[in-house]
Amino acid sequence: KEQWNNNKIKVIPNPLPFYSTEVSSLKNKKIISIGRLEKQKGYDILIDAWNIISKKYPNWILEIYGEGSERENLQNKINKLGLEKSFLLKGIEKNIQNKYLESSIYVMSSRYEGMPMVLLEAMSCGLPVVSFDCPCGPKDIIKDNEDGFLVKFGNIEQMAEKIEELILDEEKRKLLGKNARKSVQRFSKDKIMKKWIELFENMVRR
Repeated sequence: KEQWNNNKIKVIPNPLPFYSTEVSSLKNKKIISIGRLEKQKGYDILIDAWNIISKKYPNWILEIYGEGSERENLQNKINKLGLEKSFLLKGIEKNIQNKYLESSIYVMSSRYEGMPMVLLEAMSCGLPVVSFDCPCGPKDIIKDNEDGFLVKFGNIEQMAEKIEELILDEEKRKLLGKNARKSVQRFSKDKIMKKWIELFENMVRR
């Protein structure tokens, strides 16, 4: 909306795909990210951040679910840095909700987004999220330091720092995860449909 500079535009977000009836325990030493293995998703940057983390916390792993044209390049970088045991490209997963529930942190390293539904899904499972503040989407979903962390795009050290904070502080993980699950309810289908109804009713009145 800001880029188009048109006062006749109304922004209505996509609704939450599902609201999990189960919640992650946030105890597994596992971090998750979901997306196509393409440059847009910034996994090459995330590998650099993980290279900092993995040396301090070798018992933690980061799993990426998705496929794409960058798989070989990413795997080569992972191997070169010796991260093949902790930074795992897991491919396509049909039952992705279970993978959210097995994890303790969700991380997003995208160069740009639209409305990243994976953030909504992860938060509905009670996961705290760490995301680059890329255009556009994460800042419309995440309330920084309340239900997750927003990191300046491309700041590898800050990304590693925020992941480390959640690794070290289980209570912080639980608090942000609890807040995330509550916060994401504003994207429920009922609430989003009300916005559409209001839009159409206002148009009819004109």
